[in-house]
Amino acid sequence: MIRTAVTATALAAVAAACASSPEGAQPRKTSLGSVRLVAYTGCDDLLAGLRERAAQNVGPYGFGTVMPMTARAEARADTGADTGGAPEHSTTNVHEAGVDEPDLVKTDGDRLVTVTDGTLRVIDTATKKVTESLDLTDGDGPRVPADLLISGDRALVMLRGGGAVYRSFGPPRDTRYVLVDLAGEPKVLSTVEPQGTYVDARMAGSTVRLVTRSQPDITFPQVRSVIPEAERIKRNQEAVRKAPAEAWLPKIKITDASGSATETTVACARVSHPADYTGTSMLTVHTIDLAKGVTAAGTDPIALAADGDIVYGTGGSLYVASNPHWWGMPARPLPVA
Repeated sequence: MIRTAVTATALAAVAAACASSPEGAQPRKTSLGSVRLVAYTGCDDLLAGLRERAAQNVGPYGFGTVMPMTARAEARADTGADTGGAPEHSTTNVHEAGVDEPDLVKTDGDRLVTVTDGTLRVIDTATKKVTESLDLTDGDGPRVPADLLISGDRALVMLRGGGAVYRSFGPPRDTRYVLVDLAGEPKVLSTVEPQGTYVDARMAGSTVRLVTRSQPDITFPQVRSVIPEAERIKRNQEAVRKAPAEAWLPKIKITDASGSATETTVACARVSHPADYTGTSMLTVHTIDLAKGVTAAGTDPIALAADGDIVYGTGGSLYVASNPHWWGMPARPLPVA
């Protein structure tokens, strides 16, 4: 089974496509060539491939860190676009026709919907007063970073958590996607807790596709200062080669309005890989139709054995690219005696 980058839910993990140009210079065009994603034939094939690639790329301190939040914020392009005519109200972050991007503020002309410090607020545009509010922190504490998308009387809030730096594999509630009903008093319809960190999202019509990044859940041997780095790498490679497929397969927890929760794992058959990959990261695309809500199919996730930090979407495609210049140096844990 092969998926190409021009299909609606395909991913293109292309580092070169995001190379920056000097100020004032024309952006450099980069050909993607034939970007093809190949699905694994089964769990045995997936495990063998991921173990081999991850063992080749693991370092003396594990798989390293992820991109700082400040770098990601600077990386997001200015999405202002000339729509050819002044609308009655601003359509924020609509660079591609018919494709909306997350923001802190959204409006339908009659109301402003905002999310700050984990609280969703609805403001009447006529009276300029807050008419409704809903606390979504759920124990996260204040200043939890969040993004927002709305369609009709539905809002989807993407709560990142994690503080000033993204964490590649955080606590169970490090990332949450909360679907809220805005008709009348706001109420939570469902909460999706994906394994990993929120990268970005795009909405076409009422359908949102969210990209989450995770790293393998592998426990590496404790670091001892007297052990040479070559020996540390060898021990980490042994840990990688013993890890089960579940260490890589992303998990999802979905809680409905009644509080009933279900937990699932992305199936091996729904994981693909490009020709070249490291095995140290997994990208998962979750799909939620705001008009229908989270159905029995959950978020219909597909995953790709690749890395990425920039999301771009059109009406028919979703692209994820990575820029290695934005990624930090590998984390060095403190030695233990």
